[in-house]
Amino acid sequence: MQYDFDEVINRHNTQSSKWDNVGARVGNSEALPMWVADMDFRCPQPVVDAVKKRAEHMIYGYPYVVPEFKEATINWVKKHHGWVLRPEWIIFSTGVVPVFNTVIQAFTKPGDEVIIQRPVYHPFGFAIEDNDRVISDNSLVYENGRYTIDFADLEERAASSKAKVMIFCNPHNPVGRVWTKEELQKVAEICYTHKIILICDEIHSDLMLFGHKHIPINSLNEKYNDNIITCYAPSKTFNIAGLRGSGIVIPNKEIREKVEKQFKKNRTIAQNIFAVPGYVAAYTQCDDYLEQLLPYLEENVRYLDKFLKDNMPKVKLVYPEATYLMWLDFTETGLKGDALADFVINKAKVAVNRGDGFGIEGSNFVRLNIGCPRKTLTQGLKQILEQYRKTGF
Repeated sequence: MQYDFDEVINRHNTQSSKWDNVGARVGNSEALPMWVADMDFRCPQPVVDAVKKRAEHMIYGYPYVVPEFKEATINWVKKHHGWVLRPEWIIFSTGVVPVFNTVIQAFTKPGDEVIIQRPVYHPFGFAIEDNDRVISDNSLVYENGRYTIDFADLEERAASSKAKVMIFCNPHNPVGRVWTKEELQKVAEICYTHKIILICDEIHSDLMLFGHKHIPINSLNEKYNDNIITCYAPSKTFNIAGLRGSGIVIPNKEIREKVEKQFKKNRTIAQNIFAVPGYVAAYTQCDDYLEQLLPYLEENVRYLDKFLKDNMPKVKLVYPEATYLMWLDFTETGLKGDALADFVINKAKVAVNRGDGFGIEGSNFVRLNIGCPRKTLTQGLKQILEQYRKTGF
């Protein structure tokens, strides 16, 4: 079917964290929500139909994970990413974030080190610190508007006797990199050599832009199945994060059983009654939605880039290779940290994610969500431009 991504939908009073809780989350209830990874587009019709069908039964008792969950995951990953999964490798999770905490609890002890690459999705760091583990920060290298990995530093950190786990983001949130085959090979080999369990967050893997192709890190060499945990979910692709369903791929039987045991200990494995029906519908009936979404996001990127270059040349877009989360560099304005947040969130009244929330490396940046109708994007940019001009940059 044809989807209208230009449609502006009123999301107020829908218990939306993005819209109704914006004041508590970013500090200004009047700010236009362009922050959390939640698109302002209608969900695919097959997902809506699946949820409605289940709701119409009118009994919402305890569900269980039906075989269709694994079948849908296998078929989607094979079709879109070329990696052939086995059913026994896949376990259900209520989200990708619970996996970070669960694996850290299962395979590390307080004081152990967990490697991440800041600036990076902030729950990586939360999972480490909340469990009294130590962040080992293999900071990304930012040069000429592009991010790369410092492999010499990564090798040194992985060689530490206290390093046990690495959480890796592919594609990377928030910097928008799609790691190349060569980069993935180096990360995988370093972790394999030093017996580091590698959690690979591939939740944005369907959202490839401008011809970039996602490569599942496990697909490079079968030996990497020994120590890699890969996380998938339709939540970002189809805007169904509230249904709480993810597919976690763990080929190593020993690791998989230990993760499942920790899930049971934490009592976090039970799914929402609508999670699996929505998940299966998304992965089996919604290819047309993704085919129409990607060109729209690409046009939003082009629009954003041109708007900045034409009107706010001191604000640079780190040109994305994937995702609808844009990483904006305000370094040339001299703004950073609290001053930058005040400028965008309070003065321009646009709700964004503070860059320093992804690590100190992001102090001069903000993350802007362009998964919205062009009208909303235009409104947000015009509000920032007004303050840009008032400030005299």
